Amino acid sequence: MKTSGQRFLDELGGPFPNGFETRFSRISTRLGLGAALDGHDLNLLWEAAFCATLCNIAFNGLGGCGGEIKPEREANRITLEGDFMGARNRFYDSAGWKSLSASPKRSIQGIFLSVLVREDQLAV
Repeated sequence: MKTSGQRFLDELGGPFPNGFETRFSRISTRLGLGAALDGHDLNLLWEAAFCATLCNIAFNGLGGCGGEIKPEREANRITLEGDFMGARNRFYDSAGWKSLSASPKRSIQGIFLSVLVREDQLAV
């Protein structure tokens, strides 16, 4: 019998092999998160991971501006960062996160919840 977490991941994985949802589903399944977290908690993780991805794109010039980070888009980057922190905190407040041992927590943080700014993108 499938858990609500595994059902969530099965439904999320779609026909686009390089899409965010499919990648999230595939990695989460490999990590055993479908059994460890329920569908609600996985949805919270998905939201936080999606926001982290948007932050990484915006902070590192990976969007549609040819690698250029435009100063006039700073308000958007601030909003994305706030959205990420809020989504991450909602996930961290979940029963599923609190029930995980240290090893899967480290994997989740490293794979899904890392927001990094490349050195060449840091302000001088």
